[in-house]
Amino acid sequence: MKIVILAGGPAQSFESLIKMDKNFDQAFYVGVDRGSFRLMQAGFPVNLAIGDFDSLSAEEFSAVSAYADEYHKSPTEKNDTDLELAVLAVLTRFQNIEEILILGGIGGRFDHQIQIFYLPLQSRFSTIVDKIILRDETNSIRFVSAGQYQLVKEPQMTYLAFASLTPVKALAIQGAKYALAATDFDRNLSLSSNEFIGEQPVTLSFKKGMVAIIQSKDESK
Repeated sequence: MKIVILAGGPAQSFESLIKMDKNFDQAFYVGVDRGSFRLMQAGFPVNLAIGDFDSLSAEEFSAVSAYADEYHKSPTEKNDTDLELAVLAVLTRFQNIEEILILGGIGGRFDHQIQIFYLPLQSRFSTIVDKIILRDETNSIRFVSAGQYQLVKEPQMTYLAFASLTPVKALAIQGAKYALAATDFDRNLSLSSNEFIGEQPVTLSFKKGMVAIIQSKDESK
């Protein structure tokens, strides 16, 4: 099952980002707070609407609750963010998750962005670390635990970067414009502005830790 979660942050061109996947019509759609209203306005399904909905007017919430297959209204004051509640809800519904695409999660308030960026570190989400994708118009972010990975250039992206969420052991990069021999990093790291060489895949490997793989491009002028 593919999951599309539209959060309440900036979500320019989210329709086209969803439609990049030819099987987007078979996904399970979750709207988080105002994200549910945006999905509805764009004509996408809202299989689940979740959040405190404090960003919606009474009329907008009424429309969303009537449109959505299911909705859960959470209290404003709570321990989990609305997005965390959305991911937890997905985990309780599906055992075989292929991908969780999160849109509207980056590009807005920095405190929200960093909370989402560190979400894969939470032990309750350990089984889906490599399923999570954060995406906006200029960035595509995936998360991986220790292992070896063949990275393929995404269409229209220019740059390749690596940011660790933990210390890492024996991190190596092969096949990129800037290679790196196996190196230990005892603190979080950010290795940015690397690039693919044409369409040649890049190999990333490391023996311990968690790393975010970031493909990005400059904003359109």
